[in-house]
Amino acid sequence: MKKKVQKIALSFLTGMLLCFPAVAHSWDNTTAQPAPVHRLDEVIVTATRSEKSADEVSADVDVLSKQDIKTAPAANVDGMLQRFSGIDITRPSDMAITYPMQIAIRGVSGGNRVLFMVDGVPINSALTGFINPGIIQPESIERVEVVKGAFSSLYGSNAMGGVINIITKKRTVDGREATPFAAAGDYGYRESGTRVEAKEGKLSCSLDGGYRSIDNHYRNDSRVKYGCNMLSGKWKRTETDTANAGFREARLSGRFDYDHSSTTGLTLGGGYSGSFTGMGETTHLTPPRDRDLDRELYYLHAGGHTQVLDRVRLEARAYTNYEETDSDDENMTGYELPFGTFYRYEYGDRKYWGRDNGLQLKASLPWASCNFFTLGADLNWKRGYWRNRGKGGRVIDRTMDETMTTQALYGQNETELFERLTVTLGGRFDVNSESQSSFSPKLGLLYRLSDRISLRGSAGRAFRAPNLSELYMPTWQMVAGIPFESNPDLDPEVIWSYDLGMTVQVHETTKLELTGFYTDATDLITNVVTRGVMRYENLSKVTTDGFEAGIETAPLPWLTGYANYTYTHAVDKDLGRMGNTPMHRFNGGVQTIWRLCPQAVLFTGLDCRYTDRLFYQDRMTKNLLKLDAFTVVDLTVRLDLYERLGVKAVMTNVINENYEQHNGDIGPARSYWMKMECRF
Repeated sequence: MKKKVQKIALSFLTGMLLCFPAVAHSWDNTTAQPAPVHRLDEVIVTATRSEKSADEVSADVDVLSKQDIKTAPAANVDGMLQRFSGIDITRPSDMAITYPMQIAIRGVSGGNRVLFMVDGVPINSALTGFINPGIIQPESIERVEVVKGAFSSLYGSNAMGGVINIITKKRTVDGREATPFAAAGDYGYRESGTRVEAKEGKLSCSLDGGYRSIDNHYRNDSRVKYGCNMLSGKWKRTETDTANAGFREARLSGRFDYDHSSTTGLTLGGGYSGSFTGMGETTHLTPPRDRDLDRELYYLHAGGHTQVLDRVRLEARAYTNYEETDSDDENMTGYELPFGTFYRYEYGDRKYWGRDNGLQLKASLPWASCNFFTLGADLNWKRGYWRNRGKGGRVIDRTMDETMTTQALYGQNETELFERLTVTLGGRFDVNSESQSSFSPKLGLLYRLSDRISLRGSAGRAFRAPNLSELYMPTWQMVAGIPFESNPDLDPEVIWSYDLGMTVQVHETTKLELTGFYTDATDLITNVVTRGVMRYENLSKVTTDGFEAGIETAPLPWLTGYANYTYTHAVDKDLGRMGNTPMHRFNGGVQTIWRLCPQAVLFTGLDCRYTDRLFYQDRMTKNLLKLDAFTVVDLTVRLDLYERLGVKAVMTNVINENYEQHNGDIGPARSYWMKMECRF
């Protein structure tokens, strides 16, 4: 423990030392002023599905700004979000998506209980509900809005824990620009690409393209596996060298806007990602074979908005997203023999894909001087395909090809009372072709005690409809001799969520936040083993209580910082405390920014996150594997020259913490990378 504290202290000292060269120049900058940490006029759209100032909404919203993205020590969007309170993200790979990434917002955990959007378009997989944030290049992002808490009242299924909405950049001034970039680092990391944007009159466009590759996407030379002895109940830990861990990906995204007037416009956008991921080697075949995964994703959307009768804003958008995965792996195959079923592993392939087509319609208008009303409809059609094949191309069990439709109506009214109180009342009714219909009400309150103190509270119901894979997935096996089945009789998951918080703007440069939350979830879908068969069932009942506390401050013109703490107590009513949600989590960071001369700006940042102990429960024996708490420190240095050339150097896991995440995955070791970009 003493050595760990020494490492952390040394890392913070190193970060501060990087600031000292800039100190000599700071005293000449007499015009420098402390930067405000909270902009009251910051416009957000996710909390109400309409543009609102941040201080006008009752929801708890965190915003990752363009500057945050520019100086972040992470190459993927999900890594940048870990600085926020109440958010815990677990991914076994530092760059690729090997198996589903887990996102927990205020204890609502899972890979498909958070709605993930780009410009208001959902891109969760139509088959599984899982997300792949790597499809979006950071260079194309204007900001990321994270709305915490149940939000099915506006967005329907998947928005149980919250909503993450990526807003892409839109050029607002006439002219043309091109910004090529290149990056390189250890473990064979290489990346290059270009952003091109232009605007002339009413038409603007932007295109981003890039290619990245790495020899070891885990950024760790070791992998670990655990096995539980069925007789003794003891865990056996096996550590091996990392093998077949290459990753390469090509990405392309674009956005086109035509603004006919200040109230009428059209938008066309989309993105594509094609990747190859090495998943290691098989464990049950002799000799071992490579486990490989090819994945393609794309999304497209087209829409427009206008205003009629001087006050009614109308919006319409059509979209589609598609994800296809084709993997070469070992599959467990059963053969019927006279004396019973014989199981063996064979090298085969698994192919699955999902498509989501949708239409969004919305109308909003102010009325009676103190109300703002929103009414909308969402329609979508999903299709999913799944096929497992063994040796010689023999189909295992059957091929799945199923569809699902959803129609929904929602309404919300925001009422201002007594100039200081805003009451938000809304609800949504979803009709799903494959499961029960769901009604999701929500009440939100915002009370401004003064210009600097605000109280927020909300209560609402959310749900997640069972996805196509949970309902109709063909039978396959993750454990030898244990068939894994879907369940067409699943009911929707349901959660009631409550929160109450306070925001205090102590000074223009210091903001304090405190929020308490409680959730009660029922009918959570989990895979359990009963009488030798693993099957999806509505079993889990989970309650979560906790609180978040945070501070953002800019005490000096050259210094900013943040710190937040999250306490989360998540309990399964049958199994006890949930081990995949840390009880204690702390994030903190210090940033400095200096204008060394009129043509040069230097940024340094040190970010630290602490995650409490986790544990993993074996499905068969119910025995626990306990994982130690860990601390990760990241360091960023960025130099901008002539407002056109930028150079960023990043070292992640500075103290080289050897830690394991949920399911025994070893986290990335100390690594580094550098990036250079030039704007023409």
